[in-house]
Amino acid sequence: MVLSPAGVQFLSYARRILSLAEEAKQALHPTTPGGSLRLGAMEATAASRLPPLLTRFQQQCPQVDITLITQPTRQLTEGVLTAALDAALVCLPPGADGQPACPAELAFTPVFYETLMLVRPQTPGPLRFAAFASGCSYRALGERWLAEQQAAVEVHEVNSYHSMLACVASGRYACLLPESVLSLMTLPENCLSEPLCEATTQLIWRSGLSAPALSEWRKLLQSVAIG
Repeated sequence: MVLSPAGVQFLSYARRILSLAEEAKQALHPTTPGGSLRLGAMEATAASRLPPLLTRFQQQCPQVDITLITQPTRQLTEGVLTAALDAALVCLPPGADGQPACPAELAFTPVFYETLMLVRPQTPGPLRFAAFASGCSYRALGERWLAEQQAAVEVHEVNSYHSMLACVASGRYACLLPESVLSLMTLPENCLSEPLCEATTQLIWRSGLSAPALSEWRKLLQSVAIG
């Protein structure tokens, strides 16, 4: 079943109403955060940054029911805008002024600073680019680099960083991933890695949303914001 435009709008309103109801319920017990907290994160952040933080948050707020999904930045941003998510860790693309392009309805704060590593075969030659689905900020950065090196850019979409490295190991692909993720993996012997650029991971949430569970999550992230 596919929703009509009116149905999509109605669903967005319904999610916001449910979110407000959850916020109101949590507000009754401001000193003891509880209820649900729906989080989103990029695959890289979930793999390399979140495990110890989620453990620590659960110890501090045991009554909060956390759910986590992983998606590219564009899809996560849409999820927060439509109230499908309470907050998400994303890499906002730069605007014309060079600052993060964040929708007006959302607030954000920088949390992690990543060095993005270009991984490619040792043997030179034309390369395809292994990346996540469209909407991934790292993919956009990698495509831009490859377009500067060769006339045509062919993207092969994968579902994991392990798949990316496997593609590179085949000798015909390049990929881009955070150093924090690469450090958890084994670089294939026939591959090279080098820093390409820096990227910032931001926490985004709907402006005005002040549920105690979200406030505690923001405090925790701000206390450990690292590079």
